[in-house]
Amino acid sequence: MLDYSLCDRTVTLYRRVSDTVARRVLEGCFYRYEDRVTEDRFVRTFLLIHPGSEEICPGDRVFDGVGPETVNWEAFLPVQIPGLSQVAYAAPWYWDGKIAHWEAGRK
Repeated sequence: MLDYSLCDRTVTLYRRVSDTVARRVLEGCFYRYEDRVTEDRFVRTFLLIHPGSEEICPGDRVFDGVGPETVNWEAFLPVQIPGLSQVAYAAPWYWDGKIAHWEAGRK
């Protein structure tokens, strides 16, 4: 089982829903990221672990800390905003038949 004592971060999760952007503040998360720049592109790799059953989906954007109430989705990009990542993969992890936590990230 995961050592949840490492889950000491607050993040804000943003999701595009039709013409609006939904925002959720998630407390008690593990969130670590690293910026990588190659000759032709910028990538922010990261791992997010959120204890609980709230779904995280590919395409969601994760902000380190409590993020702004409203955002312009087109301009709210990891390449422009320090601490912002975009989810490439997400999956629930089960313990005893129930969702123990969600894991999401980008490699």
